[in-house]
Amino acid sequence: MITLMRGSALAVSAIVSKAVLSGCRAVVRFGIAILLASCASYGPYHGNSASAPSNSIRGPADGRYKLAFIEFGDQGSELDPSQRAAALDVIRRAPRPLLIVYIRGWQNNANSGDVCRFEHFIDTLSTYPEAVGRKVNVIGVYIAWRGKDVTLPVAKFLTFWNRKSTGGQIAAANGCLAAISELALAARAPDKTFHHCLLLGHSFGGLVLENTLSHSILDVSGTGARNTSPWDMAVLFNPADSAVTTRQLMAELDHLYKYDPARRGYVSRAPGAGSGSFVIENRPFLVMLQSENDSATGQVFPIGTGLFNIVDLRAHWDRVLVPGSNGENISEREFYTLTPGNEPYLVNFHVVPRGEAAPPAGLRATQNRALEANILQDHPDYTFYTSEHNDGHADPYCRDGNYNPDAFRSTTGKKFGVGGSLFIPATPGCLAGSSACRRTSSGNTAAYGVITPLRC
Repeated sequence: MITLMRGSALAVSAIVSKAVLSGCRAVVRFGIAILLASCASYGPYHGNSASAPSNSIRGPADGRYKLAFIEFGDQGSELDPSQRAAALDVIRRAPRPLLIVYIRGWQNNANSGDVCRFEHFIDTLSTYPEAVGRKVNVIGVYIAWRGKDVTLPVAKFLTFWNRKSTGGQIAAANGCLAAISELALAARAPDKTFHHCLLLGHSFGGLVLENTLSHSILDVSGTGARNTSPWDMAVLFNPADSAVTTRQLMAELDHLYKYDPARRGYVSRAPGAGSGSFVIENRPFLVMLQSENDSATGQVFPIGTGLFNIVDLRAHWDRVLVPGSNGENISEREFYTLTPGNEPYLVNFHVVPRGEAAPPAGLRATQNRALEANILQDHPDYTFYTSEHNDGHADPYCRDGNYNPDAFRSTTGKKFGVGGSLFIPATPGCLAGSSACRRTSSGNTAAYGVITPLRC
């Protein structure tokens, strides 16, 4: 039999407590070490230097396209101002620029696999017969930010709130809009014999782009006329922002413009408005495209914003006007919780399939031929061609995130694709691709959907 004295018991307890505490400290240190090791690099990933002044520019030896990088930090500051200068130099040297500015979103940085896919996209554009025949200078600018903050497989999904907030901070700062505007203005300089500028944003990149451009769209000149944006069109793919900003933008545009059927466009409501106050109907300020099966914006975003509302103890919501609804007011929580493309009050088009389509005559491209078909045939009835489902044909050109512009180009388009049309739900829209306006529509019913010109 062993007799344990009280003093000995206390000593054993102290030893056990120290052992437990030491073990907890070790676990905490190990966890911190894993988190630190899994943090994404701050960059810049493509910084320039005296020995490599054009490190932020790359492209094939034959010069058929150029890809430039401009990287921003979490506070919206450029990480390397020389990157913008290098991109501007490329644009200024190009006599016939087709400029495509792209902002990627969550889980992507300036060295992610998405860079490779974007480079493959602009490379494909540069090889189209229309681009080659017109001697177009295809230039892509990848605007990067730390969409990927943590690389740990599970922990990276917990960065939703942090990265959403960072995207808003970058859009609120001056640097991103200043860079986009300067790039677009350089592309349309008076000495250019051809120029087009397209802005693209995806996911949280769509959040950055929409919030960056909204103030520019509503800007006015000293004469009272609306300023003309230096870019030709802005397109957002599955934008991961609350629909609050979009609703506000649509409400402002509805307040500022009205549809003129004689001119087939939108004119300013201001009395005596002159030039700069007319927008043709097929050139919207902003287009938003939303896929119905995108889980990030359709499922993750509402859950993430809902949890934030609980933690933030947000109980009161104002009632706001639905644009073009003749006075209907609903809780702003509806717009805060959903993204623009998933908000029924703001959606004005649905793309519906019309079956397989035979390729039109005269196509010369070997990849993604639906794009060439749409370039050659501008359908007035809102019908367009689509490519086959992505079969991963871009993957062979990417190795460890690096793109090989000299790889062999296999032919795609084993099945040409399907014809598509834009189907009009209850609320057709006007100046942007996500809006709600007074319902006045006309047209005919086709076999595979409704082909309806929009009026609002």
